[in-house]
Amino acid sequence: MMQQIHDYPLPAAEAALWWLGQAGYVVRSADMTVVIDPYLSDSAAKGTPELARLYPVPINPAELRADVYIVTHDHLDHLDPETIRPYQYKGDTWFVAPRQAAGKLIDIGVPENRVVVLHAGESWKHGAVEITGVFALPSGVDVLDTTGYTITFANGRQLYHTSDTEMHPLVTAAAPKTPEVLLVPINGKWGNPGPEQAARFAQALQPKYVLPNHYDLMALNAENPDTFEWFCRQYELGDRCVIPERMKPFKWGGKPELNDIK
Repeated sequence: MMQQIHDYPLPAAEAALWWLGQAGYVVRSADMTVVIDPYLSDSAAKGTPELARLYPVPINPAELRADVYIVTHDHLDHLDPETIRPYQYKGDTWFVAPRQAAGKLIDIGVPENRVVVLHAGESWKHGAVEITGVFALPSGVDVLDTTGYTITFANGRQLYHTSDTEMHPLVTAAAPKTPEVLLVPINGKWGNPGPEQAARFAQALQPKYVLPNHYDLMALNAENPDTFEWFCRQYELGDRCVIPERMKPFKWGGKPELNDIK
C-alpha cells in the first residue's frame, strides 16, 4: 500500500493525503512525504479491550516510509512504539515532536540526531516542506507538551492538524486562519471536541476543507461523522466538510472536480 501512495500521480501544484484512521495521515506534495501520528498496531488494547481496533492495520509499520514523521504528543494512538520500532528508515527520516514526545522517540530507538524538537510558535524547514508548531490545550497532565502542527509545502499547499486539544478560545486565537485543510478530532471525549464544538472551531478558522478524525477506530472512543457533517451545514460549512474514506486519497490544490472525495 505504501508503494501505491508513493506512485500516486500528483501534479506539481497539488497535494494529497491518505487517512490511516484515528488521527494518523500520510501526506504527499512537492516530492515530499510526511506522516503524522500513524497508529499502526493494537497496542492501546493491551489491558483495555474496549480500545481494541475495529478494523485491521491499513499499512504494515515496516512498509511505512516518509521524509518527515510528525508526532503531536505521547499517547499510544499518536506515538506508538509498536509502529515506530519496526519502522525501517529511522536513519533517513526526520522526526518532529514536542520535547517529551521527542525524548520518548529517542528512548525507543530513533537516533537523537534525527529528532527535531518543535513547540508552538516554532518553525522548521526541510527541503520543500515547512513545519510550524501550533498551540494545543493538552488533554492530560501526562502530555503537557501536546502540540498541533501546520504543514506547508513549497508549492503553497497547506494543512493544519490540531492534535488532541480542547477548543478553548485561546486555541482558536492561536490557530492559523483560513488553512487550506483542517484536520480536527470530533470524538468528544477525554478533552477533545465533540461534533458541534469541532464545527464551530472550523467556522472560526474558515478552512477551504475540514476533515474530521479520531472517531472511527475504537468502540469506546467512537462518534458519528454524519453528526459533524450536519453541524457543519448549520454553520454554513457544508460544501467544505469532507468525510474521508480510510486509505482513499483526498487531493486538493487543483480544479475542485479533480478531488477524489466530494
